[in-house]
Amino acid sequence: MLVSLESVPRDIETLARISETVRDFPSINSINIPDLLRFPLRSWDACADLVAKLPDKICIPHIRAIDFDMETPFPLTALFRLKNISSILVIAGDPPKETSHHVCYPTKTVPFIRKLKREMPELRIYAAFDPYRSNIRYELDYLMEKEGAGAVGFMSQPFFDLRLLEIYAEYLEDKDVFWGISPVLLPQSRNYWEERNRAVFPKSFEPTMEWNTRFGRQVIDFCKKQDFNLYLMPVKVDVPAYLAGLFGR
Repeated sequence: MLVSLESVPRDIETLARISETVRDFPSINSINIPDLLRFPLRSWDACADLVAKLPDKICIPHIRAIDFDMETPFPLTALFRLKNISSILVIAGDPPKETSHHVCYPTKTVPFIRKLKREMPELRIYAAFDPYRSNIRYELDYLMEKEGAGAVGFMSQPFFDLRLLEIYAEYLEDKDVFWGISPVLLPQSRNYWEERNRAVFPKSFEPTMEWNTRFGRQVIDFCKKQDFNLYLMPVKVDVPAYLAGLFGR
């Protein structure tokens, strides 16, 4: 089982702390880096730095399709090859709010994945998986489109209910899937996931570290038994404490 930890690279100092945390937990063998335009450090630059610091880990930058022109060669090919960035996660991307990032393109995810695979056949491309986007049939069909374009696997938005995860897993049992989980400790965080992402929480949910740790261990056990991978997205929590609860020290 691969375990990928998502971490936002606000600056170079943050990258140093990420490296220290990952070294403390051998269970983590991959790092996911979102591309958030409100921070100056782009995901691929952060990954280039982390690959040098953690050569035994897989570093996966998030690549926003709308930031790239379909009519020109992918501009990061040379950097990826030079810095040994071998895996990426392609997301659609939201139009930028910041005036300093005013350029975006009408680039869609599926043709963008196809373009990347054509220009960099060695690249392992993961596609985003949103179980709350529409309905199960729609999302499964969309994932198969992405796979047909060249995606080798999928990384999901966080699940909070194991029963929903098991339904999707039944249809994706032979796929390379990183199942996402994210601890939710505040009512505001739950409201965010429910209102913005239409996430589903079970009636048994409690906004405590104990509940989230117990749920995380259930997902870990499921992934181990079913030969899936895990994608951790700890936001606004004590990350070392959360990881210690999941994996021990």
